[in-house]
Amino acid sequence: MSSLTMTYTRRHLAETIRTPTMFLTVALVPVGVMLFFVVPFIGQDTAAMTSAAGMLAVFGVLMACVGHFSMVIASQRETAWGNYLRTLPGGITPQMLGHLLVGLVVVAAAIIPIVVVAGLFTAASAPPSRVLLAAGALLIAVVTFTLLGLAVGYLMSMRAAAIANSIGFLPLAVAGGMFFDRADMPAFIEQIAPFVPTGGASDLVLVALTGEPVGSLSLVMLAVWIVIFAGLTVWGYRRDQVRRFG
Repeated sequence: MSSLTMTYTRRHLAETIRTPTMFLTVALVPVGVMLFFVVPFIGQDTAAMTSAAGMLAVFGVLMACVGHFSMVIASQRETAWGNYLRTLPGGITPQMLGHLLVGLVVVAAAIIPIVVVAGLFTAASAPPSRVLLAAGALLIAVVTFTLLGLAVGYLMSMRAAAIANSIGFLPLAVAGGMFFDRADMPAFIEQIAPFVPTGGASDLVLVALTGEPVGSLSLVMLAVWIVIFAGLTVWGYRRDQVRRFG
């Protein structure tokens, strides 16, 4: 990894630490939901708690990736400093790698408290092989929601991105069935969940962590959403580049 990438990483990390609002939000909200709304009710139910821990991990990834990347990119686009960075001879690659590395730190801050609470204070349990599979599934979720965050950052102003973040997480999570037991999911949510990216990411982690069968439609749609978000990110970046420097 180049020294230039590490320089950008240190700078982005310092900015995140100096303005920790989003960092603290993504670190505390998922584990807070777990402690107050999940553990008291199903904490000693091994199967239910294991599934709930996986779903909350996906929710943490959603908040971390979309919240971090959308705000970072949108704010950078609106500053003179951000415009200056695009003119540097190193290009955009080391800057984006720096953002990605810091984003992984934010993701870890969201996931680790959930894993610790589930492992120490609940009956959640899974074989090591399943945990490794779930970690791989979470990486796919990271890619999906990172691309969504980048697309939001390049297509929206900072104010619009902030509004989208403040009102977007909960509907996405609910539509994906994250807060429902699979056996008791409302019929409407059950019908739409396979078609939203949060539904596919949740199903992928669930099947990896518990072996519980899920429909193939949600996994196919997850792949479709990855392609869509990647296309929107590239298009948004090129549009922004033409508007500012074309």
